[in-house]
Amino acid sequence: MKTSVRGLYEGIRTGYQVTLRCGGNGLDRMPTWVYLAEDLQNIDFLKGGEFVITTGLFTRSGGTLIDLVRAVASKGCSAVLVNVGRYLSVDDLTEEVVDFCDAHRLPLFVVPWQIHLVDVMRELSMALVKDRQRRDALDIAFTAVLEQQPMSPEALHDLGRAGYRPEDEYRLALIRNLASPHEASAALRRRDPHGHLFAKDDLHVLVLPVRDATAPVADLVAILAPYGEVSVGVCGSGHVLDELGSAYREARFSLAVAQVWQRRSLGFDELGVLQLLFSVPDQEILAGLCASYLGPLEAYDAEHATQLVRTLQVYLLADCSPTDASVRLPAHRNTVVYRVNRIKEILGVDLGRATIKFNLLLALYIREYLTLRQR
Repeated sequence: MKTSVRGLYEGIRTGYQVTLRCGGNGLDRMPTWVYLAEDLQNIDFLKGGEFVITTGLFTRSGGTLIDLVRAVASKGCSAVLVNVGRYLSVDDLTEEVVDFCDAHRLPLFVVPWQIHLVDVMRELSMALVKDRQRRDALDIAFTAVLEQQPMSPEALHDLGRAGYRPEDEYRLALIRNLASPHEASAALRRRDPHGHLFAKDDLHVLVLPVRDATAPVADLVAILAPYGEVSVGVCGSGHVLDELGSAYREARFSLAVAQVWQRRSLGFDELGVLQLLFSVPDQEILAGLCASYLGPLEAYDAEHATQLVRTLQVYLLADCSPTDASVRLPAHRNTVVYRVNRIKEILGVDLGRATIKFNLLLALYIREYLTLRQR
């Protein structure tokens, strides 16, 4: 995870006489860069996450400190540092300012005028640059682990220096539509400061050390929910570092299944028989098995624009009850009975036999699985 406002504060508080005055409940926010704000009209250009510094020069144009904190809070900035002594004083930290910063989790710091603000800005900027370099190195190392088998010694070394031991177990989640990764990082940091979130292709990857193997996927979704219309796929039980490539494939498949099943989140452990099919290395065997059981029915559907494969699936999952199947399809019960009889004729099977039903249902699962693997 990246450096928080708390980490930056610890680095400057003593050497530059910086004190926290309010908004301490937001110290876990994730700063993106340092911005010198002396004109309130320029606040609209901010992108979010900035650590805002000011001497208060904007007060000469009639602005106030409450105007500044409201403006930067609306842009999602991470903190405000005020250089008091000339344009602003501690008296400007009114009860209104304090209450606002506390309510919006916006840390507000003060530094005396005799401290050169350029030195503080340089210190913060250097810390953020080093943090960016560390995170870039971690991103590269984790990406290498996901794509290379076996894991390269270089990636192992870089991850080990960052505290990721090869013998520890980790869970990996793939996240789609994460709109505010910086804010999401802060929320995830409160859950586990040792996790790492990074972008890969059009998704975000989250690697978390295994603390509680029974923690439900829903907990993770609840944390991410405020930061976009996210959907999440999670790998199975814990994997050591060298197995993260497998964990990534499990999570990606879980995410694809979640989309088809119209689920916001899905763990690999929830996939049932699809887990077994996922572990079969030769996909041609599965395709051949599916064709041998369902091929004639698929050909009939294609030629006559019918949905007999769908009817068979619903009928079997309804324990061969025409009434229940008619509700799930939906279709009239007599229509279901007619379709089932037609299915029996086309396939030449007796759906009253348990082995026949098992083989057909397995073939239907394989068909669904092969479709999902193409996503």
